[in-house]
Amino acid sequence: MIIRKEERPLALIALVVFVVLNAMLICNHYDSFTRGAHVGFWSVFYNHLGMSGYDVFSLIFISCMRLHWNVLRHPLFVAVLLPLYWVNHWLMPSTEFNFAIFLMAIVLVACDVWGAVLLHRILRDIVGCTRVDATLLTVLFYGFAHIMITVMVPDHFALSLSLLLLTLLLMGRKLQQGKRFTYLQQALLFMLTAGITLTNGIKVAIAAWFAAGKKVFAWRSIASFVVPTLLLGLVVLWQQKAIIEPQEQGIKRIEAAVKKKDPGRVEKLKVHDDFVKQQNGKALVEKVPLLEWSDITTPRLQSVVDNLFGESLQLHRDYLLEDVQQTRPVFVGYRWIINYVVEAVVLLLLLAGAWVARRSKFFWVVASWFGFDMLMHIGFGFGINEVYIMTAHWAFIIPIAIGYLLCHTRSILLRFAVASIAVWMWVYNATIIGGYLL
Repeated sequence: MIIRKEERPLALIALVVFVVLNAMLICNHYDSFTRGAHVGFWSVFYNHLGMSGYDVFSLIFISCMRLHWNVLRHPLFVAVLLPLYWVNHWLMPSTEFNFAIFLMAIVLVACDVWGAVLLHRILRDIVGCTRVDATLLTVLFYGFAHIMITVMVPDHFALSLSLLLLTLLLMGRKLQQGKRFTYLQQALLFMLTAGITLTNGIKVAIAAWFAAGKKVFAWRSIASFVVPTLLLGLVVLWQQKAIIEPQEQGIKRIEAAVKKKDPGRVEKLKVHDDFVKQQNGKALVEKVPLLEWSDITTPRLQSVVDNLFGESLQLHRDYLLEDVQQTRPVFVGYRWIINYVVEAVVLLLLLAGAWVARRSKFFWVVASWFGFDMLMHIGFGFGINEVYIMTAHWAFIIPIAIGYLLCHTRSILLRFAVASIAVWMWVYNATIIGGYLL
């Protein structure tokens, strides 16, 4: 994607900001994370980098090719990381220096800058914002707490965000042109988006349906989803046979040795597993694939207030960036009333923007994506106890909705309010994150 002349200042500033954020995280654990000899990479990364429960499994894979994430949910993530492992495996033995965190940071920063440009272009070309408004809303979006964290944690969310924004931009252009995705475009977008995060493939199907209508059910269109699904299935099977099964055999040997040497450690792990089960709430049906990921007991309204529109946008100072699977309670309150005021204002702006955009087919796609995420997290309960780490999958509805609102009015007061919230988000969240890392 070629960056336009008007986008270059934004891209340059974004590059500097994202490099600084990634550099802060690297500096925070530089000595331990760069050790490339005589170390256990699980202990080095998993036991030392704790930021709200985001996974550090990518760094472990790049370091020693051990795969710890759910390959069914992220079937193509290994394809992104495998070249990084090869580079690191080539450099590390002779230098005894682990480059994993630097290699992952390069990928993250590239996706982050790409995502910022894509969001700005969506606001300009599809929503119709002025250059100033589009820049303001892009700044607002990246000031959200768990977007700011997403741009630097070594997880898959930054990749998911950029692919979802790319899908929205391409789909918006198709709607403007009165065209639909080609079957090849559908297949590639579905393969890439679902490959990084499986459930996001549904969003590509929703976008294709809005653009094509009933034609999306034509056999060639259906094939453009079925064929990539089968290919992803083959990738999952390959990972299971080539990486996971041999790895599990090694883990069993290690666990047997640990149990023999330190029985107390096994008991501690059991206690922790019981704690995690309690934090995750009661599933709809136990030990049934997919249904076991549900949660029917965690309170929904409090989840929306404290976590969905709370922690996602503004960090809580208490239990700062702690993992709900480790030490953080499911619900944490703010110390200051202003946090709740800002949350309420953002929600009101979202609702007002949605009302203004109610006749926009493009916004209905964005809203349907948001609805799907809410059905999955708030309804079904998947990840509801840490729903804020999913912010990158849905929060772009906020700047897009506000973009329609700004296009509808020339109010200086409204723009001042949005700018004030953007400044607040950046000062508040960046100060807390900077203090935590430095």
